[in-house]
Amino acid sequence: ELKVDKARFGDHTVNNMHASLLALDGVIKLTQLTGELHGGMLEASGTLNARHNAVTLDTSGSISRLDIARALAATESKPTLTGSATVDWQLHSQGSSEHELTSALHGPIKLTTEEVVLKGVSVEQLLCQAVALSNKEQLTAAFPADTRFTTLAADVQVTAGKATFNPLHANLPQVALGGDGNYDLLQKKFEATLKARLSPELEQLDHACRVSKRLTAIDLPVDCAGSITAEPSTWCSVDAAQILQDLTVNEGLEK
Repeated sequence: ELKVDKARFGDHTVNNMHASLLALDGVIKLTQLTGELHGGMLEASGTLNARHNAVTLDTSGSISRLDIARALAATESKPTLTGSATVDWQLHSQGSSEHELTSALHGPIKLTTEEVVLKGVSVEQLLCQAVALSNKEQLTAAFPADTRFTTLAADVQVTAGKATFNPLHANLPQVALGGDGNYDLLQKKFEATLKARLSPELEQLDHACRVSKRLTAIDLPVDCAGSITAEPSTWCSVDAAQILQDLTVNEGLEK
């Protein structure tokens, strides 16, 4: 039985850590670990087998209501996101170094969030620019600098050094986003392909962002890619040409 006020693991500090562990013949069994991690409650268990040259790791657990901004600050990443996240995982790996263990990680993760805000980019503005183009008009309103999500959740499968998000759901008050993507654990780069369904209420943001029935009938393509160290404003783009093409195809089918 181990009780520690503060325990540091790489960039992260666990406060009020309680752990029940058994070490025997190169095998460490952690039957229970609890503590506070970046404002969230951590519960985990695992086994580390170091009997052979390659270490085997099996772990499962959860972190509830983790403060995303605090977690990013701990890794010296840009404060691009705020809000809280709840993560449940069941992961396995084998390797003789940290790099090999990361590359060989595999297993499922479930991610849910609350009150997430993406700093430095307005997804609504990106979409409204495309809508205004289809209406042959220009935006005149001032949009918020950030994006506030009503929901953001994903089922994640980790394998071969990548975390694949499928499905990925991200909703705004007037927009429903869905799709898939992946995050490279070693290179810290991501990409995602999303489809946006628009609500007529988008017109409240700008008159040029009027969503006609023909627009609500199609999915608007949103492509995102980049590095977590880059500016969020460079992450995503909306393919306006594809939207106009889809509208033309839909109208042709109707005729």
